[in-house]
Amino acid sequence: MRLLFSGSCPKDPLGDDINEDKLAFSGSRGTLALCDGASESFDSSVWAQILADKFVLDPAVTPGWLSDAIAEYVARHDFAAMSWSRQASYERGSFSTLLGAQHIPGNKTVEVLAVGDSLAVLVDGSRFVSGWPYADPERFKDRPTLFATLPEHNDFVSTPGFWTERGTHFDLGTLESPRLVCVTDALGEWLLRQVLSGEDGLARLLALADENDLIELVVRERHAGRMRVDDSTLIVAAFDGEEALDGLPLV
Repeated sequence: MRLLFSGSCPKDPLGDDINEDKLAFSGSRGTLALCDGASESFDSSVWAQILADKFVLDPAVTPGWLSDAIAEYVARHDFAAMSWSRQASYERGSFSTLLGAQHIPGNKTVEVLAVGDSLAVLVDGSRFVSGWPYADPERFKDRPTLFATLPEHNDFVSTPGFWTERGTHFDLGTLESPRLVCVTDALGEWLLRQVLSGEDGLARLLALADENDLIELVVRERHAGRMRVDDSTLIVAAFDGEEALDGLPLV
């Protein structure tokens, strides 16, 4: 798997607010992850990055996997040194989506896990093939299930249907030029509306040269009222066998 593009536009491109969208990528492992920390929760950008990094190194998400991630989050915070207000916020927990993908070359598939409302789209050239977990932009109005630093909110991971309900696989075998496009929710809702209305949004995303181009597109669509104001992140990956760009780029 080869990284073609990664970039993000924060809620306010000129402001100092923390961007809660985080990503990680490993070409050699054939894995990528995109996480969107919930803005209203405590230090969610840290939680999002922990989840993204952990998935890239170990995509087999289990209750034990999530417990280890929570332990890492706890280890990064000194509760005793916090003010009372930060302690109260910390105890309410941190929440994040996780969109993870693993390329299985032998099967010519990409396995995708989606917890929350970040979106993976399979394309062939510039043609939309499939989306996960949504194909209908109206689904972005639903309240998403998120991974939490509070274990009592993560019972759904222990259910027998966790992987079958939240995972899918994309078949690459019949495609000429497969690409995987991963986006956080505001950009995902906009993209699906563009696809369903026959507009050129997908082609515009695939033509972006750098993060500045992405920021210009997002700001323009926000001003036109076609995109919600939220952190908006894009990853594009290819499966053409060329040398992979490895590493863990941070957003």
